[in-house]
Amino acid sequence: MTGTEPRPQSFWLEHLDRANKWNVWVFEEMASHVGRNVLEVGCGHGTYTALLGQSGARVTAMDIDAEFVSAAQKACVHMPNVTVSCGDVTQQSWSSAFDTVILLDVLEHLADESGVLTSLAAALQPGGKLILKVPAFEWLFGAMDSAVGHHRRYTKESLSRAVEKAGLSTLSLWYFNAPAMAGWFWNGVVLRRVTPPAGQIQLFETLLPAIKMVDRITRPYFGLSLFAVAQKPLAAGHNASRS
Repeated sequence: MTGTEPRPQSFWLEHLDRANKWNVWVFEEMASHVGRNVLEVGCGHGTYTALLGQSGARVTAMDIDAEFVSAAQKACVHMPNVTVSCGDVTQQSWSSAFDTVILLDVLEHLADESGVLTSLAAALQPGGKLILKVPAFEWLFGAMDSAVGHHRRYTKESLSRAVEKAGLSTLSLWYFNAPAMAGWFWNGVVLRRVTPPAGQIQLFETLLPAIKMVDRITRPYFGLSLFAVAQKPLAAGHNASRS
């Protein structure tokens, strides 16, 4: 990259901020699991923070990047039910404060996966839910992962083990966005690009209706990303049943 090019993480946020159809699709995937008192970790520019705020939930959002926090605060400036602050999730502690904790494309950036999940489990009220979206399949790990600071990619098995180690019960796991796997592999693994051409993101937004149709068929088996919903036990020694 030259000195005038945005860093890869900013590139993704800036382009996905404008991908309205995509953002609504991601939000719809988790909306039925979102409660009324939400902690969002790694809020970026506040794209999903604003959608959460519009749902009427009380939202506490945080990010470690001060520039991202400033953008998120602007995105939610007219929402009194949303608070956005700068902070490091690895240095935070909460006690049964939230009914929902959300990390969208965040967990893979954290070296201490186990410690963070245990801390976030403590932040949940009994019966509260943790919602995760992470990159899927280690064989897709390439230059675009390295450029944005990914430590790992996941399968259903590895993600389920991680959340259950933190004392949570896995309720649902599903792969997401299989049609984008080919582009990620070609750009990041074969060509070693750190970001894809911007035109590919615009094309993806245009083709989203067809992509969603394909995704309905492929999600039990594979996808570029993986969603998980896990639940904190309602009481000591009680595990929520899978659904």
